[in-house]
Amino acid sequence: MWKKIVATFAVLGLLITLAACGQKSYAGVQVSEKKYERVQSENDDIKTLVTALQKFRYDDDKSADTVYKAADKLNQELRPGLSEAQKNQLGVALGDGATGVKGIVKAAVSKQYNFDDEVASQFHANFRIVFDLASFSIGNSVQQRSKIETQMRKDTNADTELYKIGTQE
Repeated sequence: MWKKIVATFAVLGLLITLAACGQKSYAGVQVSEKKYERVQSENDDIKTLVTALQKFRYDDDKSADTVYKAADKLNQELRPGLSEAQKNQLGVALGDGATGVKGIVKAAVSKQYNFDDEVASQFHANFRIVFDLASFSIGNSVQQRSKIETQMRKDTNADTELYKIGTQE
């Protein structure tokens, strides 16, 4: 009997301690306050980049600059906690290379074209990398990262919004 009472108090003490430590839940995964704030900030940065891509026009320098700044900000936001290989992978997805977000925009400006569905497809590939790496630095296991990535996709609505790129007139 005493063992059950002690065990109950121990569990209650643990729950109170966790609550006092600022534990939050994201996608059903317990994360620290700092990681929770990070994922919220990353979600905002992803939405900002997707919106900038949607508003991009090759003949509007400001729209290209907005994309560059949003890509750079997201790149910086995601880098802490990643390995060098992952940072390089992120740099390729968001960077100046031919298939990177900034590279695609630079090519569109120089060749004077707006995005089509083929370009939108490359953006999807880049954002798969972004979501994977964003969840990597927050979750501790493959299962947690999968839940976090799925929730981030829902929260940002990026998949649906990226499909709109290339279909706009």
